Formats: sequence, C-alpha cells, structure tokens
Amino acid sequence: MNGPLLSVVLPCRDQADHVARVLKSYAAPLESLEGGYELVVVPNACTDATLQIVQGLAEDDPRLRALPIPLGGWGRAVLAGLAAARGQWLCYANSARTEEAVAKVRRERRGAPLREIGSWLYNLEARLLFGIRVRDVNGTPKVLPRALYERLALESLDDLLDLELLARARRRGVPILEMPVEGFKRHGGRSRTGLWSAWKMYAGALALRGRLAGDR
Repeated sequence: MNGPLLSVVLPCRDQADHVARVLKSYAAPLESLEGGYELVVVPNACTDATLQIVQGLAEDDPRLRALPIPLGGWGRAVLAGLAAARGQWLCYANSARTEEAVAKVRRERRGAPLREIGSWLYNLEARLLFGIRVRDVNGTPKVLPRALYERLALESLDDLLDLELLARARRRGVPILEMPVEGFKRHGGRSRTGLWSAWKMYAGALALRGRLAGDR
C-alpha cells in the first residue's frame, strides 16, 4: 500500500467552536515527520458546522481528510477512520483536546474526583477480567502498526473499543507500552461521560469478556 508513515484518526462531534484549532495543533508537530502523515477526521452525528469546517480545511491540505458518518459512537467513529486510513502506523486520539506528542498514552491527572474514582474502578475491572496491567485503559492517543490492526479485527462501536483493543492485543502476546502524560485542557465542548455511560462501560466489560472467551 502506498501511503504515509502515520495516519492519525480524530473522531469529532459538535466541535465547530474549536475543531480548527485542534487540527492545526496536531498537524504542526507532524510537519517534520519523515515518511509523511495524514489526519483522518471523522465527524459523527454532528448537528453543527463541524463537518463544513473540516471540509474547508481539507480543501487547502491534501493530508487532511473528512470522513463523515451519520451515527455517533466513539468506537464506530474510530473504526471508520482506521478502515479508511492509509498509513503504515495507525493512531487514534481525542479531538476535544491537544496531545503534546502522538506516542503518549496515559493521563496523569483526569480532573474531577468523581471521574478519577470511576476511571480507577474501570481500570481495576480491566485488570481483573483481562489481566491488562495499565493505569488508563481509555487513555489516548493509541498507536499501533497496520499489521496488528488487521489481526485484531476490532468490533466495538462504543466506548468499549479501547478495552477491546488492549484485551485482544494481550491475548495475542503483544506488549503494551504505556507512557505518562500530564492532564490536558479541553479546547471546547464537554465530556459525555456520566453515571449512566460509566455503568454501561462496567457492564459492557463483563459482556466483552464473554465475547472474547474463544479469541486467540
């Protein structure tokens, strides 16, 4: 496949007030990357001008692609972007904030105490159910080679995608390298994580264990 060295997939939803700043902040440190890069932006279930803004930026930069999808969901948007990505290395990240470096994957501080407790419980559940020994299951960006992505056959269309990726990788004996980063300031928008979504993730992790029981 002829493509860049790195593809960065950025799901976004109703982020018209800051998506341009986020994309520029991702592109700037990648300009010097030997082998080139692309940003695959996935506006999903947007009700504002996010798609139009991304399309306008893409007209001026062929390394930026807009891939709109009608339905929402973190996993759905990430998988759509990964399927369309052309890079030898694949990365996906949260477009509500800027990462200092593409390879960093663990947030040192999350912010609100309730979210910290919820995250700790979820990470503990991941360790007990799947033997995943990381501090932040949902931390992004996550980076993996294309060959591994094709082997993992990821399916989760919701917030369980990160856990599924790590669980499938561990079952195949793939080492997981976690790097610490400081907490990020959101460019805009709001977190969609609440008590109901947290409960769904806890229950979903149990269901995922059953789904992956025969996965090798």
